[in-house]
Amino acid sequence: MKMKNWTLNTNKVRAWAETQEPSDNLNAVMLSLTLGDNAGTDDLRSTYWTAIRSIGSTMEGFPAARRGRESTLSDEQELVLATVEETVAGAIAAIPTEYHNLILSVIVPHGRTGGVYGSFSELVDSFRTKAHSYMVKSIKENRWNGVSLNDGVPQIEPTPAKAENGGSEEE
Repeated sequence: MKMKNWTLNTNKVRAWAETQEPSDNLNAVMLSLTLGDNAGTDDLRSTYWTAIRSIGSTMEGFPAARRGRESTLSDEQELVLATVEETVAGAIAAIPTEYHNLILSVIVPHGRTGGVYGSFSELVDSFRTKAHSYMVKSIKENRWNGVSLNDGVPQIEPTPAKAENGGSEEE
């Protein structure tokens, strides 16, 4: 695995790891990250990355590998987005367990989707995805540069409000 890919992928894992409770599996992932950071070859980094993915796949919320086209975001933007996404997921996941059933009964997927979230972790994943989509859209619309944060909060210019009457103001 080339160093650029290693850095991009492992930064997402590191951001995710900061929100996790200590465990043996998390320790194994963190050790593999350290060993991969110190690996002398691309092949050795690939071996550690395979181990990280394998261990991480058993853990809730582990960052999935990106599929499809290569991102148009810079490495710095990718890292900021991954960090913010995991912070959002961690904040939602920190809601006390005794409130999960209440929240799952009144917070539902998008109206066209219908139904309810099957678990609280599905709700958390939904919020992570919504945060990602909004940040990427904000970058594409030049309302955010993808890196400016204030105490970990993205400094995004809000989406302009739509005109209430739906028509133009000129008559």
